Amino acid sequence: MKIKKILVPLDGSENSLKSLRQAVDLASQFSASVIALHVVTDMSAFAAVHPLVISESKWPGYVKDIMSDARKTASQNKVSYQEIVIGGKATGYDIVTFADSKSNAIDLIVMARRGSILPREAFPGSTANFVIHKSKTPVLLVR
Repeated sequence: MKIKKILVPLDGSENSLKSLRQAVDLASQFSASVIALHVVTDMSAFAAVHPLVISESKWPGYVKDIMSDARKTASQNKVSYQEIVIGGKATGYDIVTFADSKSNAIDLIVMARRGSILPREAFPGSTANFVIHKSKTPVLLVR
């Protein structure tokens, strides 16, 4: 499998930043690019039907912080990097829809598992679980 584009969903947690570091490492090995994706879930009901790309000037402050940290990580490792923020209603569904869209041509999703279901060691969190089971794009979970 040729890897050209790696999608990394980011939520600002230490685990999601760990998945970003893993994606950057893979991207440097495969000469691939990294796409950092954040889903803002407090959008209108319309966003649940058709996620909206949010322009950088309208990103909430916490999203700017998340993307700034991610941008530094990619830049330090000289990896091609892109940031996308979308407004949606269901994070897992929005990640899968984005990744599986032929126009985005994503080859791999690298994401963290939060493990909020007990026992934490045995099960991924609900978003990771949804993405693993619904995405047509291969998924690499980072612990």
